This record gives sequence, C-alpha cells and structure tokens, in this order.
Amino acid sequence: MKHKLTTRQLIPLMIGISAATYALHYLIFRDFHHIAIFFVHDIAFLPLEALLVTLVFDKLLERSHANENHDKRSLIESVFFSESGCDMLQYLRSCDPDSAALRGRLALNADWKQRDFIAAAAFLKSYPFRLDPEQLDFYGLHHHLSTRHSYFLKVIENPALMQHDDFTQLILSIYLLWEELECRDDLCCLPADDRARLCGLAETIYARLTDEWLDNAQSIRVHQPLRLNKIIQTNPFTK
Repeated sequence: MKHKLTTRQLIPLMIGISAATYALHYLIFRDFHHIAIFFVHDIAFLPLEALLVTLVFDKLLERSHANENHDKRSLIESVFFSESGCDMLQYLRSCDPDSAALRGRLALNADWKQRDFIAAAAFLKSYPFRLDPEQLDFYGLHHHLSTRHSYFLKVIENPALMQHDDFTQLILSIYLLWEELECRDDLCCLPADDRARLCGLAETIYARLTDEWLDNAQSIRVHQPLRLNKIIQTNPFTK
C-alpha cells in the first residue's frame, strides 16, 4: 500500500534534510563562517523569490489556464450551435415580426472587422427581440429540447464553464424552458396567459442566443479564422 506524506510530516522532513546538508558541509569544509554567509544570503533572497513566483510565474500559469479555458469554451459553444443553437435561432427568428432588421445587421461575411462586430453588438442592445406567441409551436420546441436533453445536461456539468458565465446562463434558460414545457399535458391548447408567459421565456432565450452567437463568431474570427467560413455558411439570420 502506498503511503503519502502529510504536510505535518513533510515540513520536519524537509527541515531535517536541510540541517543534515548544512552539517555535512561543515564536516567536510570546517568553515562555519562560509555557511553563515550563504545561509543569510539565501534567507535574504526568499522574499524576492516569493515575489517572482507570485507576480510572474503565477500570472503566466493563470494566463495559460485562461487561454486553455477560452479554447474549451469556444469549442463547447461551437458544438452547441451546430447541435441545437442555430436551429433554435432560425426557428425563433421566423416567429419574430421584426427579423428583417436582424438579417441586415448580422449578415456576417469574411470582410467583417472588429468595428463591424462592435456595431452589431450595439444594435442588439436596443433590439426588442419580440416573438409572436400565436406563431410559436411549443410542441415542436418541446420535441427539439427533449431529444437533446442529455446533451444540455452534459454542457451544464462541464467544468470549463463558469457558474455565472453568460453562456451557462443561456443553457440554464433553455433547460428551464424544457422543464416548463415538460410539465404541461397539452402544448397545443395552452391558455392565453400561459402562452404569453412561455413566450416571454422564449424571448429571453432568443436574445441570449443571438448575443452568444455573435460573441462566438467574433471569437472564432480572432482565434480560429479557418472556421469562420462555416459560421458564415450556417448563419441562422441569413437563411
């Protein structure tokens, strides 16, 4: 059976090894003055060493970890839009009476620059994202979400996503819509007030989906430009 040293065991062991090394040095060279000089020198350098580790190496590790998480998050988002997000956006847009304005503003192409993404994001902040409750097919939405239920659970449980991340909140909103639809017996004959409430939740998802789609497209343009053509070809706002 393997035995792992605890912190309480490791500290005296390390101190003992250091003391034994200093004692060996004295036995060989018989020069306590030399040992004292380098001992003080090593003690004096400890704060600088701690500073270097904290400010430099920790920052490098933190940046590397952040880049790794960003790449994972970008991949998760791209898979999500391929698996479900683009289909949902395309359907919800078809229930939006003002969607022609979105088509003009989000006609992404290979010539888009940073300023184009900034302008599109600014436009989305003032866009109403209204859906016609009479056009929404909640039965069809329920079927779409039910067939991907296990997939959404895996996305929520992914450690690469932050709890309060916008994308995580989007997935939670979609899961909430599924729960709301799942607990109803007849999705084809909903009361007007119930339909209006579900429509409000769908509008929230519509707005968040659009924001995340634009953010993902911008991230891919910067970090994975070779994949930009796929985003353009599958653009749910130009189909």
